[in-house]
Amino acid sequence: MVADAEQQMIANVFELDTRTVESAMTTRERIVFFSLDDDDALVRNRIAEDPHSTYLVCDGEIDQVVGYVDATDLFQRVLRDEPISLRGTPGLVKKVLMVPDRLTLSEVLTQFRQALEDFAVIVNEYSLVVGVITLNDVMSTVMGSLVASHDEEQIVRREDGSFLADGITPIPDVQRALGLESLPHAGQYDTLAGFLMVMLRRIPRRTDHVQWEGWRFEVMDVDSHRVDQVMITRTPVTPPPA
Repeated sequence: MVADAEQQMIANVFELDTRTVESAMTTRERIVFFSLDDDDALVRNRIAEDPHSTYLVCDGEIDQVVGYVDATDLFQRVLRDEPISLRGTPGLVKKVLMVPDRLTLSEVLTQFRQALEDFAVIVNEYSLVVGVITLNDVMSTVMGSLVASHDEEQIVRREDGSFLADGITPIPDVQRALGLESLPHAGQYDTLAGFLMVMLRRIPRRTDHVQWEGWRFEVMDVDSHRVDQVMITRTPVTPPPA
């Protein structure tokens, strides 16, 4: 088992050169951020309700990125009973690393090392925020199941041999679980949801399905246009006519 885990970790290291940052990021709709003008009470309530090590700071809306703030700095002010003012406290909001959405995980790792940072904002070609990524996100990709708990697994095998997967499951994980060497239109998507979107040529809806190489991918749940859960089951392979 140890040897298998080591082999998997080595394979994951090589995948850093092919996976893009989008496969490991926290997506836009899941980002917890502060606005420069948020008052003390709002900031305190948000860090209590949504604890994170780092928070994005924006000027009103998420695409107007100003920087980021460390939770440690906020906690120190709370413990000292000092007011929290993101706009009025020098040095509290730090300059943030911005990276394009088509970088590989290997490339963003290099940028982290060069900038001496462990947090970055991911933007697309229109300068819109699509997600954030941390050094821990990259390392979790390398370590795989060695650091992920069962509850955090994005693709789970069921007793009947089918799989239940999160829409944001990275494609290499899907291929590994299903034993597939490739999927169609490779390079046009990074996640299971992206695969379904490309195959369907539209935003997937509940009960939509796609079949490929003896597998059926059915959308089980959609949350605000986001593919939440996908059921993957074996389909009978029809032999060619004699």
